[in-house]
Amino acid sequence: MTALTDLLHTAADLYPDQVAVADDQNEVTYTELLTAVAHTAARLRDRVPGGGPVLLALGPGTGWVTALLGAWHAGNPAVPVDVTHPPKRLRQIAAACAATSILTSTGAPPGWADGLTSLAPATSPAPPGAAPPQVCADEETGACIWHTSGSTGVPKPVLVSHRAVAARAAVLPSWSGLTAGDRVAQLTALTFDAVLWEVLGALTSGARLQIASVRDRVPGPALPRFLSRHEINAFTTTPTCLAAAPFTELPRLRRIVLGGEELHPRPLERWIGRYDVANAYGPTETCVDAIVAEHVHPGEDPVPIGRPLPGVRAWILDAHRQPVPAGQAGELHLGGQGLATGYLDRSEETADAFPLLHLPGVDGEERVYRTGDRVRQRPDGQYVFLGRVDGRLNIGGVRLEPAEVERAAARLSGVRTAVLLTGQAGSGRPRLVLHVETDDPGLGPRLRAQLADRLPPTAVPALITAHSSLPRTASGKIDRVALARTACAPDTAVRGPVLPEDVAGWWREQTGAEAGAARDFFAAGGDSLGALLLLQLVNETYGAEITLDAFYTDPTPRFLSAILTSGSTP
Repeated sequence: MTALTDLLHTAADLYPDQVAVADDQNEVTYTELLTAVAHTAARLRDRVPGGGPVLLALGPGTGWVTALLGAWHAGNPAVPVDVTHPPKRLRQIAAACAATSILTSTGAPPGWADGLTSLAPATSPAPPGAAPPQVCADEETGACIWHTSGSTGVPKPVLVSHRAVAARAAVLPSWSGLTAGDRVAQLTALTFDAVLWEVLGALTSGARLQIASVRDRVPGPALPRFLSRHEINAFTTTPTCLAAAPFTELPRLRRIVLGGEELHPRPLERWIGRYDVANAYGPTETCVDAIVAEHVHPGEDPVPIGRPLPGVRAWILDAHRQPVPAGQAGELHLGGQGLATGYLDRSEETADAFPLLHLPGVDGEERVYRTGDRVRQRPDGQYVFLGRVDGRLNIGGVRLEPAEVERAAARLSGVRTAVLLTGQAGSGRPRLVLHVETDDPGLGPRLRAQLADRLPPTAVPALITAHSSLPRTASGKIDRVALARTACAPDTAVRGPVLPEDVAGWWREQTGAEAGAARDFFAAGGDSLGALLLLQLVNETYGAEITLDAFYTDPTPRFLSAILTSGSTP
């Protein structure tokens, strides 16, 4: 049995009858969870010999947790996917990790899972007298394959071993503050590795993992209502998502862990002043969190990302991979426990991202991960994030390689060249702005719809600006500095009171502009997160069911007004 599954079984032995996982329909005790996991693992061993990757094509719920742990017990790397993403994207992910099977509660999703062996996770405990759970994985077996944005234009599979996950799980109690009987919210999107903090934090400490429904996890007022209703003691989210939620007094709440993006404290002052807030840092390649500021203090700006967790080693190196003088900035390199195995079947990329280096205080060579993040170390030993050393972006906690969007756009008809930059949404959040060189000045709206068919929502540009030619430097390269100064196309929208007053107010909050009859939400200053929040409020208040995909086709007040007036669903 691996150290990771040891941790899970130990908690089950100590708290057999306590609720381990719950969602809106189910409550599962620790004993029931492990027996359901054993059933799922047995099915995988029978149907998927050889321990190949298994896609987890399920929505949030107890079944997803059973599927994850079942794959671990069977020795199959779990590959979380979001079935709401475009089929083309899902086919890329399945191909990138050479998956041969899929765990789903509704059968293989049409259009992208053809040829995959489809199984359902067990939903009930084993019958009396059933054999105890068996574990086929060892420490070096892959536990998860997470897909991050890739500079080559296709998702990049990051393989994380059981040893790496166990290393992080083993130190969770030292800084998370979780104890038996706590209630931990599961809010993170299931395709992001931070979900492991939630699952392992709860299930290795005897706590209850309370899974939020899709409706409850949308940033906005639904979050504090969920936290209050279920008397949550601890949760993790991104600063952007927490900032979108109204501050609420929650007597049971004790711990908030923020991560995934840079923490700007001003929008979160009331949360930081009222609750115990941690700021966690850790790229996917270092398995969830590697550096943590355990207690964020009111008025602290910039907020440090903290100190390395036990078992993690950190170095700040210059461009020649030599240590920088104390207090100076350089690129953060991480080593020690918890590093990913690498990028699946991509030896050159793995060697580049995980070099072997001779470093101070290390005998021989040390395998490290080049984070690409610029940091400096304060005199108290805490690290402060200073930005990227390359062009990678972070939008609302989602890591994004600009080249992925640029390549997707350049493959579409009518586009000669595409350049992705960031601007500022009306809400103050960063947003994606795509500049395309084309002979078709009206290409933008059609191009956004085509990209939405190929990319996850977070990677679809909020604004697309068409240019007959893009500015270039004397050497012929795209002049990104000049392009960033380029004014967006003028707003020619016809204005008029076409929305209910509350909807018009929500529109104004997310874009910074008044709603005009034909005004484009994204051109007005909105972004994908703002669109999600707007639609969540509209759907909840008016009983509508407007999807993000439908809104992308016509992101205007006129469209919303037509839906609300007719009462139909697009």
